[in-house]
This record gives sequence, structure tokens and C-alpha cells, in this order.
Amino acid sequence: MKSSIFFSLIIALIIGSCTQNVKKSQDVPKIENTLKSVSFWSDSIGIDPHELFLSFERVNKVIDSIGYPDAGYNLWLIQSDSSKDIRFLIEGYWPNQALYDTIHANELYKNAFEKEMKLLGGLKYTSYNRFTLVK
Repeated sequence: MKSSIFFSLIIALIIGSCTQNVKKSQDVPKIENTLKSVSFWSDSIGIDPHELFLSFERVNKVIDSIGYPDAGYNLWLIQSDSSKDIRFLIEGYWPNQALYDTIHANELYKNAFEKEMKLLGGLKYTSYNRFTLVK
């Protein structure tokens, strides 16, 4: 009897905890990103894509820590059959130009980006463009 009450109490706590976490995630408003930055990079030295991905993930965590969880970077590996010269597409996603400027001026961001992006030194920069969402 005591064990079934204890078991029921544990289940109730787990369910309550799960529903509380769902409610917290629903309370945080998602910011629509209206600015993209896209750069293309060629790779003649064979950089490990996963290592580069991890570097961007660390930069994304810094961006999140300074208050912008809906901004950051995605790394795309370009399929070899679609381009022989370009290997990576780096996509930045930003709420707007003002927050892009704020994030890029932040010392924590600048330090993290400089530290983590040493891998980019082995890549050849091909192009960089920014795009705004049309509404």
C-alpha cells in the first residue's frame, strides 16, 4: 500500500514537472527573424565540418547568453554535385538589423567569435550577403 502511494506520488511529480516545463516554453515569445546573412566558403585543406559546427554552436551559446536565443548561425555543407568550388554556406539569422548590430558590437560575442572562428582562417571566403524579409 505504501509503495503504491509512493509510486503514485512520484508519477504525479513527474507529470507536474513535465507540464510546467511545457508551459514555460510556451510563455517565451519567439522573435521573428527578418534578417539573414549568408556567406560561402571554399575549403582547400579539408576542415572537419563537425569541428566547424561545434565552433558555431559555442558562438550561438554566447549569443543566447547575452539575451538573443533566436539569433545565431547555421552551418550548411554544400553538396559536392551542386558546386565543386564552394564547400560551406554559413547562415546567420537575426531578428533585425539593429539587433544584428547590437550582437556584433557585444564584447562577449566578439571574443567568442574571434576565438572560435580560427578554423575559418583555413577557408577561402567567396561571398557575403545580407537579406531582409519582405512582408
